Amino acid sequence: MPNIYEVAKRAGVSPSTVSRVLSRPDVVSIKTRQRVLRAVDLLGYTPNSTAKNLRQARTGKLLVTVPDISNPFFSLILQGIEDAAQREDYAVLAERPDEPEAVPSVSAAHES
Repeated sequence: MPNIYEVAKRAGVSPSTVSRVLSRPDVVSIKTRQRVLRAVDLLGYTPNSTAKNLRQARTGKLLVTVPDISNPFFSLILQGIEDAAQREDYAVLAERPDEPEAVPSVSAAHES
């Protein structure tokens, strides 16, 4: 799998320029953008989402602890969380705690 350095070398630009072309193409000249995109296509490059997450210190994931997914109350809340998360490009991971006591109450969460 090709990396950003190989794309940069093929296009004759820096890795930073490749990154800018892929994330903010409007700040790169059309000629440079075309060279980079040709190299991306030729090499079959796809950005590494794990590396991007590490750089940004953001995973794009939310972990929601739900005591009982079969309870309609929690299902509705989880659906609302998922809808809002999707609008912001987040993925939701739902988890049931091993022990019901492990889930803090809403008031306890606000007291901390």
